[in-house]
This record gives sequence, C-alpha cells and structure tokens, in this order.
Amino acid sequence: MSILSMTGYGIARRETPHGIITTEIRSVNNRFFELSLRIPDDLRGLEPFFRERLASLSPRGKCELRISLLRAPNSQSDTSLIDKDRLKAVMALSKTLEEEYPGQWRPMTIAELLSLPGLNARDASDPESLEMEVRECFNTALDTFVGSRSQEGQQLAQVIEQRGRELDRLVQRARQALPLALTQQREKIRQRVQEAFDAMAGQASAVSEEGANLIEERIRQEAHLAAGRADIAEELDRLQAHLEKLQLLLKSQGTEPKGKRFDFLCQELHREANTLGAKSIQIELTEISLEMKLLIEQIKEQVQNIQ
Repeated sequence: MSILSMTGYGIARRETPHGIITTEIRSVNNRFFELSLRIPDDLRGLEPFFRERLASLSPRGKCELRISLLRAPNSQSDTSLIDKDRLKAVMALSKTLEEEYPGQWRPMTIAELLSLPGLNARDASDPESLEMEVRECFNTALDTFVGSRSQEGQQLAQVIEQRGRELDRLVQRARQALPLALTQQREKIRQRVQEAFDAMAGQASAVSEEGANLIEERIRQEAHLAAGRADIAEELDRLQAHLEKLQLLLKSQGTEPKGKRFDFLCQELHREANTLGAKSIQIELTEISLEMKLLIEQIKEQVQNIQ
C-alpha cells in the first residue's frame, strides 16, 4: 500500500574532515507544506536544495529540519585550522558579557566556540567539500524519514481498511433489516389511517360500498407513500459505492497525495449515514446509523494524518 503518513522522523550523523554533521528531520500533519529550518548560517546557501527535496517528497505537512556541525580538532596539527584571532575576539567578548551581566551569561565551552561559523579555516577554504558532506548526510536522514512515514502510513491504512469492513457489515445488516421494517411501517400507517377513516365514518351517515372501496384504496396509497419516504435502499447503495472507492484508494499504488480524497469520502459517508438515521423507522436501523457514524469518525481521525 502506498499510503504515506504526514508524521515522520529521520536522523543521520556523519563524521567528516569538517567535524561531525547531524541532520534531523521531523514532520507533523498540516493542510499544506510548511518548512522550518534550523541550520548553521554558512549552510544557508543549501536552503533551496533542502526545501525542494522535502516539498517533492512531502507536499503536505509541517516539516522541521535541523542540521548541526560540531567542529572539533582531532589532533594537535588541527589547531592550525582555527582562526586564532577570531577565537580570541570571541573569548574576549564572552568574558566582557560575563562581567557586565553577572548571573545572566554562561561562559561558552571550547566545543561551543569551535562550532561557531567562521572559526574553522577549513570551511572557508573548502566550502564545496562541506556542502557535499552535508548533502550526503541530509539524503541519509531523508531516506530514514521517508521510511518512517511509509511504515506509519501502512498502519493507518490497516486501521482504515478494518473500519471500512466493519462499515460494510453494517450496510449488509441494514439491508437485511429493511424489508421487515418497511412492511411494519406500511402496516402501522395503514392502521392509523384506517382508524382515522373509521372515526369519520362513525360520525357520518352510512358509507356506500363504492365509498368504502375508495377509502380502502386511499389507505393503501397513504401507507405505500409513507413507506416509500422511509426507504433507505438508495442511501445503502451509495454507502456501498463509497466503501468500494475507499478500498480501491487504499490499494492504489500511485505516489500522488491521497489525504484530501480520503477526507472527501469521509464527508460523503457521513452524509449518507446521517440521512439513514433521519429516515430510520426502526430502532435497529437507528442503532446501525449511530454505529456507522462512530466508525466514520474513527476513519476520519486516521485520515487527518495521511499525506
């Protein structure tokens, strides 16, 4: 099943000559695509690349991308790659802030200082190498991210399919109960109309045989019309058709977003279930309508997370 959840998570770490790169991607459901970036300033040039890749794979959802680069020399010779003048300036500024704002400024650690942009001479001399390493790390995290969305999407699809089958069983129950319900409704209406005509005849003069036949025919017509207004066969047919579309959509292998189509089907299912309840002429049919609406709401909850 090619159902993707809008909720996903992926992380990757990569040790490079520039330091340790960590990429983290997470997303939650949202009507449209929205991206929040938290990356070092010297990687801002890659923002269009990140945005295009995520938007193509996650056209709906609120995504957050975090990239950190921990620059730490691994040997004594690596210290030659540090811009010592800038490092001294930053340390002096940190000391000044600590003196002027006691208790409000925490001295920076060596690791934090070295992670600041502009202090590592390697990055300034070979930015293309750094960008290539970041892209590789990002792609690895992206693969994990897409995999998590696919796995959760399969779980959502299983829940929706199960609820859909339960709805189908309720439709069959309603079909089986409908003939008896219509027969009982016709008889109930016939008795009421008959009682009304009998009361009128009792107060009037004797009714001729022809008049009695006309009254009997009118009673049958009224009972038939009342039962027709209570017939829910068309609603059950439409429910069945919507459920078939639901199963086909679950099994479709296309890569296009399906969340909005699922949402539309939920609206149509809910409309038919409401009509069924409004036209119900039997307690069993009323209960079936209520159970249907509960299942449809459960499907809708899962649909909100589908891309």
